[in-house]
This record gives sequence, C-alpha cells and structure tokens, in this order.
Amino acid sequence: MLEKVRRFIAENQLILPGELVVVGVSGGPDSVALLHLLACLAEQDGFSVHAAYFNHGLRPEAQEEEQFVQELARSLGVESTVGREDVGAKARLTGKSVEEAARDSRYAFYKAVVDKIKADKVATAHHMDDQAETVLMHLLRGSGLKGLGGMSPKRDNIIRPFLVVTRAEILSYLEANRLDYRVDASNYECQYLRNRIRLRLIPLLEKEYNPNIVKSLCQLASLAREENSLLEEITAGAWAQTAREEEEGLVLTQNRLQALPLAIQRRVIFMALKILGGEQGWEMKDVQAVLDLASKQGSDKQVCLGKNIWAQKRYGEMVFRTGPRKSCSFRYLLEIPGKTYIEELGAELVCRLEKPGEQRAGGNCVALDWVKLKKPLEVRSRRPGDRFRPLGLGGTKKLQDFLVDNKVPVEKRDRIGILASGDEIYWVIGFRLDERAAVSKETEQVLVVEIREIQPH
Repeated sequence: MLEKVRRFIAENQLILPGELVVVGVSGGPDSVALLHLLACLAEQDGFSVHAAYFNHGLRPEAQEEEQFVQELARSLGVESTVGREDVGAKARLTGKSVEEAARDSRYAFYKAVVDKIKADKVATAHHMDDQAETVLMHLLRGSGLKGLGGMSPKRDNIIRPFLVVTRAEILSYLEANRLDYRVDASNYECQYLRNRIRLRLIPLLEKEYNPNIVKSLCQLASLAREENSLLEEITAGAWAQTAREEEEGLVLTQNRLQALPLAIQRRVIFMALKILGGEQGWEMKDVQAVLDLASKQGSDKQVCLGKNIWAQKRYGEMVFRTGPRKSCSFRYLLEIPGKTYIEELGAELVCRLEKPGEQRAGGNCVALDWVKLKKPLEVRSRRPGDRFRPLGLGGTKKLQDFLVDNKVPVEKRDRIGILASGDEIYWVIGFRLDERAAVSKETEQVLVVEIREIQPH
C-alpha cells in the first residue's frame, strides 16, 4: 500500500520535496494509518509531517484520544498540535448542524496550525470508501456534475493521499504494522445520513447489485471531475462575457446569459450566488428561481433566494445583491441665486435669475418661468402619487409611469432629482420639464438652473 500511495502522491503532485505537511489525525484507523505512512515516506522522499488533533468537545472519550494521538506522534518522531472547541455550543449559536459546525471548526483549526508553523499542505485521510459515500450522498440530494465528482485529490492546500486505497487496504496496513487506533462510536449511529449510507446502503448495493460498487462510484467521481473541469473553463469564459460588478451588486446581461446553453446558464448563475453567498448551501431551486425570473415578461421583478441574496430583473439585466433594494429619500431647499450641492445626484445645481432673451450657454442648463413657480423651490426624491405635466405631452402623467416608459431601473428611481415646490413638480432632472414651468413669450423673468457634476474624491 505504501508504494501505491507514493505513486498517487507523485502522479497528482500532492507533496513536493521540502514541504511541511499537517496531517489531520483523529485517532481512528484511517488517520492513524495516514500519519504512519506519511512519516515513513517523509524520511525517504524529503518532506516533513506535523500531526494535528482537534477535540470537538462532543464525546467524553475525546480526551483519551487526544493523549493517544500525541503519544503516537512522539513514537514516530513527529511534532503535534492539539486544538479544542465546544462545537455543540457553536452549532446552537450559528444554527448549523453539528456535522457542519464540526467541519468548519476542524478546518479552521488546521488553517491556524498551517499559519503558525508555516506549513504547506493539510493531509486528510479520506479514502475510496469515503469517496463512494460522498458521491451517493450528493446523488441522493440531487446534485449536479460537480457533486458527483466527490472529493478531489487536491483542492487549494488540502490533499487526500488515501483516495487511491480502500478501507480494507487501510485495515490490512494497520494490522501488518501492528498499529493501534481508536474507534469513534458515533460512526455507527444511524441518525447521520453518511453513516446510514456506509452501514446500510453500500452493503445492500454490494450484496444485491454490484460487489465492486465502491470502485465503480470512485470511477464515476473521477470522470465527473474531469468533465466538470472542462465545463468550469467554459463557464469562466461565459462569465467574463456576461457578468460585471456594480456598486449595487453583480449584474448579468440577460440576452448574453440566455444565449448560452442551459447547462452553462445554470453555472453562471451559481457563480453569482457563490460570489455573494459562498459555495455551500445552494440548491437547484435557487438557480431555477433565477431562470424563471429571467424568462418572465416585463422588468422590475425580484425574488429572494437563500442567504438573503436577491435577484432582480431590470431592463435586459439580472442583478444579484445582498438584501432587498434600499430606498433613498432626500430633500434640499434651492439657493436662488446660488449653489446647492445634491449628494444623491453627485452634482451641484447653480441657480441664477435672468431676463428673457439673455444668453445662456451650455447643454446642462434649463430655463424655467420664474414668476409661474411656487416658492420655495426644492430638489427632492420622488414620492408616492407624484404626477406632473411633461412638456409636449398635453396632459398629466404619473411620475412612476414616466420613469418606467424611460426605462429607468427601479433601484435608480429613488435617486432621480425632482425640482418641485411641495407636490407641484417643475422638472424631472435630466429628463423633462413640466409645461407649467416652460418659458413663453409672456415670461418676464427666467430661472436658469445649471447642473455641474461633482467628481468624488
């Protein structure tokens, strides 16, 4: 078995000469065999190992296991580090399952050990039987191709040198080398899905369907990982052409997204969710909800997904953000004559009074009939029920309908400036004057308003 694992390490470049590897050791048969085997290879192949034991605080026998791992490490001439945490309390505090909280704490501990001793890799003792269990677990949950790929031999700085051997081979190795180990009784409790798969489903499949089911599932995982790798490359290219980051979140161009094959659409959407909410915890229903939203007629629709991530459809785009849209309300009295800085517009409004016919330069200026305007004048955000008389329309129109007709994204509508006096609107800034404020032949005095954009420092 030693040579088999050595070849696997070399083929996958799991450990290079001179590297320091942290070995996660629980005291169970798999991790004891891994520590012993890597300690043997370390002397021959020029790398170093360091044992790490994490006490989850879930079982009274963990204290004895902790001492056992430390003694085993000393017997092999290997240094060790021990960590402890009340994982049960953490699970209750965070709302996570005990299994998920335990995994998070354990890997956080490994990372801390890596940082402290300046190690290069973390080796875990997952083997072929674990791989088969993982594939079946993902299959039962309706996983896609990525889930069927199971665990990879190397991901970031986590390596799994035992993915090439079975549990039976490991037990034979322990017996041949007369190695003692500890048995975790919780591994035989069928309240956990993985345990039920190990203790009930796989034996049934071996007996009734395929005696080599573990090997077959591992082969499936290997093929799925290779094909998934290709699809991830394609997805990366599609992402670059489809997605961009904006202040309010991630934006996907809808026509480019929908032009992609459905499989790649799903992956691009999942990538957006992963960036905003992390990789774990997403289900196909979240991705499908976004696809359904994209296919609906109209705009300004949104849906809440998991982890408080919201997807919104707006004029040819899909926007992903954390949390729902936030409203923006503002009101400023205009200095006339004078300057008024409107923070929400990122602009300064310069007001001056002129006589009719005087020269007014610049395309950022508007002229209003000063006498017709009620006072005082203000610049404010929109309000429910706002109506005005767009110049040239010949009637009144709801401001909401006007903004929809002009394809103003819903999250930007609250940042449109309205020059008004109370409920009477005179100018939708940047769009249209109200006909009541328009200059005519009878105009006696003109209010000129100039917009000057202010660049943030």
